[in-house]
Amino acid sequence: MLVKDKEAIAKVFNHPAVYNWITDDCSPEIYEPDMDAKFIYLMDDTKNGVVRLDPINSICCQAHIALTPKLWGSGCEFVRDVIAWGVKNTLYMKVIVMIPAFNKLTIRLVEKIGFSREGVIKKSFLKNWKLYDQELWGLTKTDFIKEGLKCQEQ
Repeated sequence: MLVKDKEAIAKVFNHPAVYNWITDDCSPEIYEPDMDAKFIYLMDDTKNGVVRLDPINSICCQAHIALTPKLWGSGCEFVRDVIAWGVKNTLYMKVIVMIPAFNKLTIRLVEKIGFSREGVIKKSFLKNWKLYDQELWGLTKTDFIKEGLKCQEQ
């Protein structure tokens, strides 16, 4: 699950269909993976998706999810498995994601995994020169284990 292959990571994040969904108007033209030890990149053998875990503090991280179109609508198990690996193999007790409110597919994805909506960060994402709210979703390690690591049908 843990990956250090900078080219494989960049290929997913820079996929034309993916990059448009994960970036705001002020993002660089090309995503360059930051291989600093504080970031954890998780990927499976198919190399159709990446989850990057960024530390917020010693027990909480923010997940950044990037899935190629091959996993759109069916990436629940991939994301669940790589986040499960992350919480089992680190000290992280909580994972959060911030998702622009217009990204309904990713919101459904994190709901299926068991994340709970924790709030809204108003007008915090700039896309097409319009400000959008971001939804804050979270999942604790305890909740993740209690959910049995299953993707729930919506």
